Amino acid sequence: MTLRRSPSVRLVSLAFALVCTAAVHFTVAAHLGALDALWLAAAAFATLGVSFVRYERRQPRQLELSPEGVACYDDAGRTLFQGRIVGAAQWAERLLVLAVAGADARRPTALIVAADAVDAAVFRELAVRGRNGA
Repeated sequence: MTLRRSPSVRLVSLAFALVCTAAVHFTVAAHLGALDALWLAAAAFATLGVSFVRYERRQPRQLELSPEGVACYDDAGRTLFQGRIVGAAQWAERLLVLAVAGADARRPTALIVAADAVDAAVFRELAVRGRNGA
């Protein structure tokens, strides 16, 4: 299955970055002035933007479900992680967080799946597997 980039996650991340940028600007402007605050606010926005781009690049693009668990692959087809689902948390039918325990990992890896990143049937199947694995 192909995982799409979630428009909801992108929108919420942009809103978060804008709120943080405004907070930096207003806080620094009270102490150093509005002009100096613009530079620091721009730096904060750029840092958050770079962090989000790095986050998106690390996200899996392919998802494979098997009786043993789940496997996730990047754009080039390399395995990012695989293992059995050992736990799950779901928020308002919009976001699913699966804990995937690999054979060599000390602690489970979190797989975050937004509802708009996969088809509805796939999201339901992942939620059921997560509840059964927990």
